[in-house]
Amino acid sequence: MERTQLGREFYELGLRLGALGTVAIGSGGGPLARALARAAGCGAALAGGEVRFHDGACAACGAWLARYYGFAAALFVRQEGGEVETFLTDGEGRRFTPPRAGEPGPASTGEWDLLAGADCAWAAHRAGGCRGELGIAWARGPAALTLALERLGYEVSDRPAPGAAMFEADQEGFSLRVTEAGGAPFRPQGEDALDALAGFARAPRSVPAFQRSPGGGGTA
Repeated sequence: MERTQLGREFYELGLRLGALGTVAIGSGGGPLARALARAAGCGAALAGGEVRFHDGACAACGAWLARYYGFAAALFVRQEGGEVETFLTDGEGRRFTPPRAGEPGPASTGEWDLLAGADCAWAAHRAGGCRGELGIAWARGPAALTLALERLGYEVSDRPAPGAAMFEADQEGFSLRVTEAGGAPFRPQGEDALDALAGFARAPRSVPAFQRSPGGGGTA
């Protein structure tokens, strides 16, 4: 699709989001994503909504921001080369489609602000306090995954290491896969990858007679 037409569509999306209230907006991957995110922000502000741009590196961080602060929605725009993907969630972190814009409201313009340090805040909230020395880990995914692992008490390696547990999150930080040393991969559940990580770190460590199964349960 031609870029100016994309810009019009994101502006119109912003108008629909602005009618709902406050929206968190982020982007990643390149200048086209940033431009489209700002086009959506312009529409939301001109519809009277409050716009909170953030520097989080993935869609799950924006979804967390919306839920934590009680925003109406979160929009994240991801660019891969010339392709653009949109991630849109409501205030509960669920994918949704905003309603069509209704009649114009009062002639007012919403505030436009920047939330800095979003990845650090997301990691700190999900991980909580340090749970002691949890061993060596290797991470693949958004930067916030490494931040959360370090906060929990893991020593994070920049490459696979003997005896290290592997933590892999999808690019947008919604799901997590864990492979412990000598074990099979499994997916702990949570609202997002960092929530799943925190739940994994809280769980009792398995012993040889009761290793984790690929589905997350124990087997004798």
